[in-house]
Amino acid sequence: MENVTTRMSEEELDLVERLAEVRGESRSDAVRQALRRGAREELIRLALQQYRDGEVGMRGAAELAGVTIAEMMAEANDRGVLSNYDEADLADDVDALR
Repeated sequence: MENVTTRMSEEELDLVERLAEVRGESRSDAVRQALRRGAREELIRLALQQYRDGEVGMRGAAELAGVTIAEMMAEANDRGVLSNYDEADLADDVDALR
């Protein structure tokens, strides 16, 4: 594991301290867990935005976010993102499965 140093405001440090205390873990563990969840959420949000904008299909969004197509479809559904899945996307997905 590599060490990473970052500067935090008092407010950010307070959030980390409270999170660590509530979870009964070290500050380092709390930061790693929060970073994983936050980064995953931000990747999904950005991928779905690109999907909405027509820049990528569902498979492309899933790849950007680092999740499966099924997981990305579930996220899109949960967030009310309308599908722009068409016959060309279906053909691409069928080809990818072969």
